[in-house]
Amino acid sequence: MKTKHTAFMILISVFVVAICQAKTRVSLQKAFDKKMITAKAICKGGLELDYSISNLLKDSVQITIPAGWRFNSNAGKNDYQDILVVHEELLVLKPKETKRFDIKGYCCEATKAGPQKGAPYTLGKMADSSLVLLARYLNTHKVDSNTEQYSVWAISDGKETAHITSHNDSIASLLRTFVANIKGEPLPWYTLLKRARITSLGEVQDQPVRFKATFNYGLAETCYSYCYIVDANGQKVSEIYGKWLNPQRADYQADFNVANLKKGEYRLVLEGKNVPLFEKSFKI
Repeated sequence: MKTKHTAFMILISVFVVAICQAKTRVSLQKAFDKKMITAKAICKGGLELDYSISNLLKDSVQITIPAGWRFNSNAGKNDYQDILVVHEELLVLKPKETKRFDIKGYCCEATKAGPQKGAPYTLGKMADSSLVLLARYLNTHKVDSNTEQYSVWAISDGKETAHITSHNDSIASLLRTFVANIKGEPLPWYTLLKRARITSLGEVQDQPVRFKATFNYGLAETCYSYCYIVDANGQKVSEIYGKWLNPQRADYQADFNVANLKKGEYRLVLEGKNVPLFEKSFKI
């Protein structure tokens, strides 16, 4: 174990030294514009690229792929999802060296098929301003990958900002606020935790997991209440539970498992003595 640790530290030291010794430091766009490099991008399967770069200079070079760089599918009729880089990448090459790098990113075209192994991609360019703002935020804030993916989709595909959440929502709530500001919309009144995955056929599937909301209600007298979710036809479709409520204005915390619900329009209802105390729509 000690030997493995030592070898790992040596590799890290070599990489750090290589960065420090790189004579030319440029952005990827400038490297292309100045014809310092040639490159080729091929999908490794999923949202990861095999990025082969040849350094044409007689000097070593350090190339920065900035957060917000977008690789576009270049597979003709088989048009796959574009890939957005949200964490800055540093690529170091020796003089005249050709080297391959693994570049990871996120889907920014949810309606298209997941990238297949061997699919060609363009060399990339900066995404639109909204996605660049998001990518720069993600580059400097630690968030889990599932939450990052839904934040990208909230901007690239107009998915619900409420889907930007996690089991521990304290960090995700800051990201949700940031995305809502970019989109120019109010903060959602609920959160809906979902899990995204890409099937072997390249299809994007996002599974709802848990609905949460805190809302205010008013009550004139003590009564027993029920909180539940109904579908577009008014049918109760999720957990129904009840408790006694006292006459007051207070916050109510709803927390439901929604793993079995299909995509569509729903309503959350808090009811007391067959009278709605709260009713509001949301989407899955």
